[in-house]
Amino acid sequence: MRPQPKSGASDYVGSGKLRDRVALVTGGDSGIGRAVAVLYAKEGADIGVVYFNEHKDARETKRLVEAQG
Repeated sequence: MRPQPKSGASDYVGSGKLRDRVALVTGGDSGIGRAVAVLYAKEGADIGVVYFNEHKDARETKRLVEAQG
């Protein structure tokens, strides 16, 4: 079983509740941290991600966050 976060659904539209805010997400290179980073980006936040030596995963999170605008 590999459930996917709803924040990744193409029909999800953020409300902008976090516009003009900054979120620092720990463990944001994968899993729950990545889902939080992407969801917060969809809600309008600027995102900073802290991770431990998983550069490939972190680059994927960066790509997903930047795709949100």
